[in-house]
Amino acid sequence: MRSRTFFAAKINIHGNIFSQDLDELIFVHIPRVILESESKRIHSWNWSFTDIESINVENRNLITGNLTKSKHANQNVKVGKKTVKKKSEDELAHTAFFVYDISNEILVHESTGAISQFDFRRVFTDLLSRDPLVGEVKILPIPEPHKLRQELLSIEKITTVTFHLIHPNPGKREFDLYQSLIHDYGLKELDISMSNKEGFPVVEDKDKDGEADFKPAIESGISLVESGYGDVEFAGFDEVVVQGKKKKRITRKKKRFSSRRSVRNMKTEETDKPKLLSKIASFIMSVKDKKDVGEKY
Repeated sequence: MRSRTFFAAKINIHGNIFSQDLDELIFVHIPRVILESESKRIHSWNWSFTDIESINVENRNLITGNLTKSKHANQNVKVGKKTVKKKSEDELAHTAFFVYDISNEILVHESTGAISQFDFRRVFTDLLSRDPLVGEVKILPIPEPHKLRQELLSIEKITTVTFHLIHPNPGKREFDLYQSLIHDYGLKELDISMSNKEGFPVVEDKDKDGEADFKPAIESGISLVESGYGDVEFAGFDEVVVQGKKKKRITRKKKRFSSRRSVRNMKTEETDKPKLLSKIASFIMSVKDKKDVGEKY
């Protein structure tokens, strides 16, 4: 039975983030565009939303459907005793299934051999952003829960940390973490780069349970990235003792990590649609709550 992989992403209003009608953009116009959008030609392919349904699953308002790439293509067909190339009457199509949770702005989408996770997010972004009322959106992958912190702590000396953050929705908890950096200046995006080639501390202290408390600037950035409001890259090194020709010496083993390489995902072999939707709905809630779950669903 074929295993399918679904990735989690966050749809963010970006161009109109300061709009007084932000809730209307989120709860009315983004769903409208998905439900009514026409196809867009990109290179030789026509991209569109197909098989769209607005449904309720486990008391959650969801939009389900496919992102579809299609085009007319020549095919070998049998005509009498010969095979000839003939252009297809209908467009040949490749699809990737998706589920969008409107209230949490979480998009769970399939990745296939024909439509990669990167192409999916790029085209989905284009289809939404061309609507004049919605304006520019940014669809950012959501990283695995706790992965960023684990990777940071696994490197002895951190030498660079680079955050690329976008403005979160006002009223969200993450906005309170971010507003000291961007609210006073009305920013939509902020790049933060920290570096020291000899290494710098990212941990403030440890709590009573021995868990690391990251420094405020690091903690705030990580919280935003974990919620789908940006990405982070960091690098550093471990000091490793190696045996030289005459004596032991210390060398630096370089390490690097990017949140874009650790996207939250679920794998499933489920083929029954109601059961699949139930599993995806549960996955969405675990993404929202930043909870670890099993690899298989």
